[in-house]
Amino acid sequence: MEPTAPLRNPERGYHVECNYFVHNFVNPFNPSERYPETFVDDRLKRCEAEEDSLTLAQLYFYLSDYVDRDLPPEAFEHMQLVFDDLKARGFKAILRFAYNYKGLNAYGGETEQCIMRHLEQLRPFLRKNNGLIATCQMGFIGAWGEWHTSPLSQNQEAKNRLVNTLLEIFPKEYCLQLRYPKQKKTLTLNHPEDGKRIGFANDYFTAGEHSHAPENDFIPGDENYKMVLQDASYFFMSGEIPYAENTEWGLHDLISVDRSLQILRDHHYSAFDITQNTELNIRHWKHYALCPEKLDSLQIPYDISYFKDKEGKRVSRSAYDFIRDHLGYRLYLTGASLKKEEGQLVYSIGLKNTGFATVVNPHPVYLLFINEQDKVVAEVCLEGVCPKDWQPYRCVAGKYETIPHTMEGQVPLSLASGTYRVALWMPDGQPALHYCSQYDIQWVEENGLRHWCNGRYMANVIGTLEW
Repeated sequence: MEPTAPLRNPERGYHVECNYFVHNFVNPFNPSERYPETFVDDRLKRCEAEEDSLTLAQLYFYLSDYVDRDLPPEAFEHMQLVFDDLKARGFKAILRFAYNYKGLNAYGGETEQCIMRHLEQLRPFLRKNNGLIATCQMGFIGAWGEWHTSPLSQNQEAKNRLVNTLLEIFPKEYCLQLRYPKQKKTLTLNHPEDGKRIGFANDYFTAGEHSHAPENDFIPGDENYKMVLQDASYFFMSGEIPYAENTEWGLHDLISVDRSLQILRDHHYSAFDITQNTELNIRHWKHYALCPEKLDSLQIPYDISYFKDKEGKRVSRSAYDFIRDHLGYRLYLTGASLKKEEGQLVYSIGLKNTGFATVVNPHPVYLLFINEQDKVVAEVCLEGVCPKDWQPYRCVAGKYETIPHTMEGQVPLSLASGTYRVALWMPDGQPALHYCSQYDIQWVEENGLRHWCNGRYMANVIGTLEW
């Protein structure tokens, strides 16, 4: 793989946005748009992102036609069709349900009874498709599911029920999202430890530079910003810039790229939208050059190999590329020792993560042993290894530094005599996706690591073993 080529990895990176009425597949904001013509491929083309190895779609399902009745079978058929399409493309969803698509001066008609009835109907659907959901946003209430512009906005009991029900529907290893930090502060959770599972969707990312940023954006130094900082290393964080409209709420100016990078680092962003403000700030990122000296001055962690081409010559990279490649996790091998000792494999594997975040959702870590006929003859799960612990950096006395990590131990192993390639394999944690290689995690091809794929596995070869 070329050093400058983006890694295609699950549950991280840029994402595109798709909005549909569940009852008829029409985009509420543009009736001329309809699924499947305006699905992922169309959005990637519009954003000029076909070569960016995206794996995420922000998916809004509007239940507006069912606000006063049960969801009929065809609603689930429609939603499942979209999820099946996501799987066929190797994508996952940042999922939100809502009723009110009309905005700030309207009411979607949702009631607590309506929401809870629909949630119970959705329970088996969400559990069935859990592996295809990178994160689920609380949604349901108010304009665009943002918990404002609704009588329920002031109903704390209803919000508690909604949040606790969604937390119960999804396995405890998965994160959900709220729109505003202060909404989290007022929640009463059935299980207080679930607080670390609740991240945020910053739908008004302006680097704090818009007149409406206070209470809408998370501005460095303000209460919202500090609240996100508390648990940001544990949960799924995403954001989007307002549309490039010359209106009261639109963002029609360029925001600071340097400040944006520091916010993405501080709040451990895993995902970021490129559908909105595409023609202004996202385009500006594509022409904003970054070099190691700039990142050093901003204290943004990186690996120097990122700024070298295939001949080893130093190059600059655009802010767009750098953000694309460092949202979520970016894993490097720093060293590997693999030894046979009395019928056991003794291993020590060093790594670092230069992304903004970590591997938030479950991905178990295996060692694969590949024989000289290019076949996997053994899978060994490294019990006790949790990639969520592979945090990218620590801040000590105001200085940001990359954290080194080590996996080490010994495992019994029975192999025929021979030479084997040893690979790290990180499949999806959901059994239904366990052998779907498009959801396996790829490490950076540096320090001798190379990718190996046979359709069933996408693995990272770290060395050889004589047995």
